[in-house]
Amino acid sequence: MRETDAVWRVLVDAALDGRRAWKNTGDLAWEAGVGEKLAYKALTRPIQIGAVTRHPAGGFSVTDPERVLTLFAAARSLRAATRTQFDAAQKLAADTEKYAIGGTRAAVQHLGGLNTIADHAPAILYLPMSVALDDLPPGEEALVLAVESKTLDEWRSGFTSAAQTYADLFAQPGWQASEFRRALWRAWFSVDDWSRAEAADG
Repeated sequence: MRETDAVWRVLVDAALDGRRAWKNTGDLAWEAGVGEKLAYKALTRPIQIGAVTRHPAGGFSVTDPERVLTLFAAARSLRAATRTQFDAAQKLAADTEKYAIGGTRAAVQHLGGLNTIADHAPAILYLPMSVALDDLPPGEEALVLAVESKTLDEWRSGFTSAAQTYADLFAQPGWQASEFRRALWRAWFSVDDWSRAEAADG
C-alpha cells in the first residue's frame, strides 16, 4: 500500500468520524505512520482540488472528504493481492493472530451488519507482512494482501476502515463490489453539508 494512500485514508476516516481539523502535519503523519515530509506532500493534491484547506495560522481542515476519498479510491490497486480459495483464506485467518476482513463483507459491517445489497464479491483479507502467502492454493474466491502491523492494530474491529473498504471496492471488478460501494457512498454523502444548510434556511 502506498504511503500517500495511508495519509488520504486517515483524512477520510477521521472526517467520516466527525474530525476534520488538524493542528499540524506532524499529527497527521504520526497517525498515518509516515514521515512528516511525505504527509505534507500527500496534502498537495487534496489542497489543489479544494478538498483540504490549509489555514494561515497553522493547521488544516478537510473541507470535502468525498473528494479525498475519490483520490484515494482512484489510486487504489489490488494487483498485489494473492488470489486463492475462500477456504484457504479462511484457514489462514484462523491461524493468524491479527487480520482484517475487507471488501463486501466489511461494507456490510459499516452499513449496520445486515446485507440487503447483493451477493458477496470475492473476499478480501488483510494479514501481517510476516505471514507467508506463497503456499496458498490458486483460486479466485479470495484476495489476500499484506499490510503493516500498525494498520491492523488500527482496524481493531477486525474489518478494514470505512475509507479502505470503499477504496478496495472501487478497485475490485464485478457488479457486486460496485453495488456495495454505491451503498456506502449513499450512506455517507447522499446529503452534503450545503444541502443541509439550504434545507435549514428553507
